[in-house]
Amino acid sequence: MFNAEKIELIKSIFSDKKIFEKEILNVTCNSDRIEVMDILVKRIIQVLLKEELNFLYMKDLDSFKFSLIVNLLFREIANEWVSYASEQLEYEKTQALDIIQDKTNVMFILALVKEYFTQYKIYFMQEIADSFIDLVESMPSATMSNSLINEVLKSDFVKKENISVVFSYSQLWGRIKNAHNAKKDKITKLQLMIAEAKTNEELKKLEYKEEALEVKPLAYFNDALLRLRNTMVQYMMTIDSYSKH
Repeated sequence: MFNAEKIELIKSIFSDKKIFEKEILNVTCNSDRIEVMDILVKRIIQVLLKEELNFLYMKDLDSFKFSLIVNLLFREIANEWVSYASEQLEYEKTQALDIIQDKTNVMFILALVKEYFTQYKIYFMQEIADSFIDLVESMPSATMSNSLINEVLKSDFVKKENISVVFSYSQLWGRIKNAHNAKKDKITKLQLMIAEAKTNEELKKLEYKEEALEVKPLAYFNDALLRLRNTMVQYMMTIDSYSKH
């Protein structure tokens, strides 16, 4: 590709959302966009902001805030541009960074990132709520919790119309263990069906179901947990950070 062609392509990439998504993110439809966001949500909540937004790693609710999500989304998408520029346009990393740091290009990506966050914010909230359920699941008994769990159970995170959806830690722990066992039973039944599959087509379908079941959050295996998850999500959708004051 000649330099003039590269310049023209870059102009189109940073002026048209569809071209940017197709070239940089390999997105051509909404299902592609959801898949990309799902990957980014898990990376941001489970790795990049785990101490701020993942209950498994947070110390207390004072550290809870969303303010860095948009910045992290920007960085992750900018990194995709750098990779594209290096691989497809044969640019040095410094050249790719110079282009992405152009004010017009920065504003283009920032607008895209804000649109993504607005449209897919609920995915972040669900991942965070699931991490609270994972935290309780990690506790060894119905009588042993920790300070963060107790803090959440007293907070607005678990209240709906000023009424708590959780009556006690032991009750919550028991329901999570029931959900864990229900999930395990479903996986075991699928594994037996996989072992008895008679055709490759049937085998592939069952294996796909097993993979989907393995990553399905525990909340889907207990109605009370699902209500808790939805309550936490609804509350988080209304706040930018958490304050006890």
